[in-house]
Amino acid sequence: MKMFGLKRIVDEKVDKTVDMASDAVNCLLDTTYKGGLFSMIIVTIVWVSIFLYIAFYYAYMPSLMFSRPIHMQFKSCYSNKGLCDYPSAHVQLTKSHQLLMIGQKYKITVYVELPESPVNEEIGMFMLCVRLSDKFGYLVSSSCRSSRLRYMSQLYRAVHTLFMVPFYLTGLSAEKQLIQLEMYTDFEEDQLHPVTDIYFEMLNHDIQIYSAKINIIANLGGLRYLMFHWPIVSACLGIGSNLLFVFFVFSMSWRHIYGPEVYRSEPNDLLGRTGIGHLDEFDSEDDSEISDDLSKKEFLPYSFSSPSLMIPEQ
Repeated sequence: MKMFGLKRIVDEKVDKTVDMASDAVNCLLDTTYKGGLFSMIIVTIVWVSIFLYIAFYYAYMPSLMFSRPIHMQFKSCYSNKGLCDYPSAHVQLTKSHQLLMIGQKYKITVYVELPESPVNEEIGMFMLCVRLSDKFGYLVSSSCRSSRLRYMSQLYRAVHTLFMVPFYLTGLSAEKQLIQLEMYTDFEEDQLHPVTDIYFEMLNHDIQIYSAKINIIANLGGLRYLMFHWPIVSACLGIGSNLLFVFFVFSMSWRHIYGPEVYRSEPNDLLGRTGIGHLDEFDSEDDSEISDDLSKKEFLPYSFSSPSLMIPEQ
């Protein structure tokens, strides 16, 4: 008998130890699962926030600058030296899709490289005109600007030439001037007629040109200015805002999916704690009253009713 009792105690302790180990393993697995799921959710939220900010940046920020070369064309005269028409050029920015962003202001500047030749000095003032059109040839806007070579006196020219002789001889520099013509300061794209082609015309027959190019630079302002000049601060604020938004959406989704089950179980618990309990109390009270009545009816002596007393004996 003693051996049987000792074996039973040992078996109980072994079973208890196994149960405790099983509970510990289950708790560890559950904690690991929840921790891994939470980590995956946090990583997903962070990457989604970063992706949303990058997508917003590339959709909201315009290209800072577009640059295109200008190749002037003209018709030569056979009777005498010179040009028979004005030097002109056609630059196609894009074929069909829209290049400039709607609502963004741009500065359009033309750079003309002119030689310091006697002909250009004699010309003096010259005029450059620009016409902007869409792919159907509709004239969106036009602008003309005038300029000339910078004046240099004979003394200044002599000193400058003597100083630059080594660079002229080695080909590192040349006797030329770069003229900057700002055609538009705040040009804004028309949504109905996006600019696809630019036409240039130099209103002078005798002008001599080395090369020309056009630069279209975005005038950033407001949020675009902050995002371009302070990218790290803007990225931190944008990703943080996206984190709050994505976490709020995730919380609402979690509540929408798992909330009704919780809300369905809570009223039942409340009913169990309130209504059903009261009903049980009422039922117990009623049962006690009924049992008291029955006991009274069983143990009280038999009593005649008034109608039975009024019946005469036969």
